[in-house]
Amino acid sequence: MQNQDFLSAHDPVEQLARLQKLCRLRSIAVYRETALYLQILREEVEPAVRQALFQLISESDPLRFSRMPESQRQRFHAAVQQLTQRCSVLLTVEQQMHLAGQMQREHRRRKARASRQMLQGLQDAADQTIPTADQPPQPAPPQPGSVELSLRPPLDQPQKFGYKPSKAEPSETIAASPPSQPSPSPDSSDINEADQPDLDVLRSLFELAGEALQHQNDPAHGTSADVTMASSAEPDNHLLPTMPDALLQWMDGMDMALSRRLRNLSHAVNVQMLRSGLAQALLPVNLLEAVINGQMETQAAPSNLLRLRLPLPMGELDQGMDLLCVLLRFSELEFDSHRLRRCRRRLRDQQRELITMVRQQRHWERRCLDREALTPWQSSSSPSSLKSED
Repeated sequence: MQNQDFLSAHDPVEQLARLQKLCRLRSIAVYRETALYLQILREEVEPAVRQALFQLISESDPLRFSRMPESQRQRFHAAVQQLTQRCSVLLTVEQQMHLAGQMQREHRRRKARASRQMLQGLQDAADQTIPTADQPPQPAPPQPGSVELSLRPPLDQPQKFGYKPSKAEPSETIAASPPSQPSPSPDSSDINEADQPDLDVLRSLFELAGEALQHQNDPAHGTSADVTMASSAEPDNHLLPTMPDALLQWMDGMDMALSRRLRNLSHAVNVQMLRSGLAQALLPVNLLEAVINGQMETQAAPSNLLRLRLPLPMGELDQGMDLLCVLLRFSELEFDSHRLRRCRRRLRDQQRELITMVRQQRHWERRCLDREALTPWQSSSSPSSLKSED
């Protein structure tokens, strides 16, 4: 019995199965805390929007709202309330999971498109570097010490980066022959093929990198550890992931989806302010996204408001213009609500526990891969089988 316990304590498949069971129990607590957080947020989002609008109108032009007709002010309040209620309906775990999946697929498509464009550019560059008999001679390289500005990639000019073929360069062969006699020698194709080994190697490396990115983004391809876990574990129909790394990514995706949802609500409120005449400018969605990602410097502003200084020269003294708009961020909502802060604290505790479980999962997955790699080497042939083969 003790021997079985000792073996199970060092069996990577058994340890991964135990981690999966613990992760299932922890996913219940994560789901409960996430649902409670979104429930409180549904109650807090409408008062937060109204408070942000009150501060924005009071700071920018308080008399403009008072000069509006009563019917127009009521329509504005009704439109803002409808936008917040529409957003509150979508603040559920299932709707956030759907949005997180859409964002993940969008990110994968963007990466795949970027990799295809990179490979196409490398293919075009490699095709342009292969000389033919009909092409004119290449221009002479610049003298040493001169500066040359060019938009061509380095693969188009390999001689500038230490590429020295063993045989004569194709460009030299073409330049040596007269222009009126463009027909090359019978073995010119062999020379061209022998002069391009480095470019072919670089092109193949980039193609392998693109294929690796596509296989990584393809959910049908997985590691051997995943295959081992899929074969050893029973089929599950759980709403949340059952492995620590997937559950941690799920929590990060929920935060990204919540940020996207609040950004869309902020943009809709800003559009409504522009229609009502309470705002004179509208920031695009890409600019709001850059501010959320921390890619732009902002000015001091109240909670859930964004103040940007646009570098527009208006005169000798004023070198810019301040622009104020609504931007809801869950960090600022948590700062103003102690209920959201308590939920966020418990969610961070769950994340710390999951990070520890992810380290353990990586360890046992490496052990599982080592066992899979060492199994063919450790299974030595018996002497009887060797005699039968002789």
